[in-house]
Amino acid sequence: MKKARENQITYLFLGILMVPLSIYINYPYIIQLIFPEGIMTLFLGTSSLMMAYLSPHLFPRDERSKDIIGKSMSINYFVLFGTMTLLILLTGSFGPFVLTATQVLIILFCIMITTIPLTMIFYANRI
Repeated sequence: MKKARENQITYLFLGILMVPLSIYINYPYIIQLIFPEGIMTLFLGTSSLMMAYLSPHLFPRDERSKDIIGKSMSINYFVLFGTMTLLILLTGSFGPFVLTATQVLIILFCIMITTIPLTMIFYANRI
């Protein structure tokens, strides 16, 4: 229980630090309608906040936490393939968007670090 509380405080501190910092960093890019290269910071911050909520559910390593993590990873597998399919359609030959390889990787990374804790929250409330 002590380890879960320590992790929760660490995640909460990181999230509270990173979210406002990322808004400050990315604001000029968003205003100019340019792809914000530092958008990962925002998603890491929100992921930290979600992990702060999940910490009491995950850090007592029991069957429930393993079940939550396993189901979340299974759903994330399909979400990533769906995202890749959507990116191919939106950036392909006839797609309306043009993205560099780095931007595509940033988008996939942001989707991945958001959907994993988000689905864990869903399963933590259901299991």
